[in-house]
Amino acid sequence: MQYSSDQFKPNEAWLVFRFNSFMQVQGKFADIYLLIDLASEYVFGQIIVTDQLPAQLEIERLMKKAYNMTKSWPGMFYCASNDPAEELFKEYSDKKKIPFKIEPVSSFSRIINPIKQSLMEFQRSDEFKDDPLSEEDQDAFNASLPDSYDPCPCASGLKYKYCCKQIFKEIVNAMALAEEGKIRDALSWMEKAKKKVGETAEILCRYAIVYSFYDKAKSDEYLDKCLQAFPDHPRANYIKGIDLKSKGDYEGSIKAYKTAIRNYPPNDRFHLNEVWNNLGSVYFEMKRYADAKAVWEKALEYLPRDTMTKKNLKYMIYENPDVPENIKKGPSIYLLDPADNLH
Repeated sequence: MQYSSDQFKPNEAWLVFRFNSFMQVQGKFADIYLLIDLASEYVFGQIIVTDQLPAQLEIERLMKKAYNMTKSWPGMFYCASNDPAEELFKEYSDKKKIPFKIEPVSSFSRIINPIKQSLMEFQRSDEFKDDPLSEEDQDAFNASLPDSYDPCPCASGLKYKYCCKQIFKEIVNAMALAEEGKIRDALSWMEKAKKKVGETAEILCRYAIVYSFYDKAKSDEYLDKCLQAFPDHPRANYIKGIDLKSKGDYEGSIKAYKTAIRNYPPNDRFHLNEVWNNLGSVYFEMKRYADAKAVWEKALEYLPRDTMTKKNLKYMIYENPDVPENIKKGPSIYLLDPADNLH
């Protein structure tokens, strides 16, 4: 079910949900719990949490603040499902005899997305804050940031908050500086990241990416070291797939991409879209058009607004005279709108 604010009367229902923040407090990443009135979309307040759970005292303060503003408790208190603090909020609502209900946070997306969008803007670097994102770019940006309690994209088996989120700032800076050609500065950020978490699979892989901008042999050395120690590391296999495709080793590239797909967490929409899209390009080079079409459609399941994948389908499949008509007209998950302006 999808809720909207006009379904509620003022103070009929409150919602508490967690925002996946990249704000740091005393060197720790903090998550933010927001309490809102569903009818007015008014934010009563927030709890900033650096540990896994908010303190019971903080929950009491937030709830009392909302009560003092409205002069009554709500008819229903909603909490986003699968939240680490779910039981704490239920305990408080039971104590106050407020009806309590668990719902997927996606059920409230129409209400909370504008709030989350505003908060997301604060997570972008100062350099880009005045450069508004398109809907496609915003979707990709949101998808690229795992939730704190999602499995980490590095496939360590740990939650993101207790794994690679600890080096988020260092990795972002290293990648940006490497692309700008500032290799020494990029390596300096990588050293800071390594000091925090050690020589993990992600660290080795990121060193490979930094060196790829100016020293291919050194990049290959780090990538090989990563894959020898962590053969299922998804990002390393993704990079290996790119390299093997450039050498014309299509079967090896397919194998590497499929290993990446198997090991990225299922809810990692950004990276899975990226790998499926590249896999489609390999199949296209091999003239395996039906396979290319199928995996490009699969890529769109993860990021439906992805213009690059849509272009691949449009120009390399539907408008390509070399592709047999039975493939073009075969069942499709995403039929492109003829009005799509992809030029």
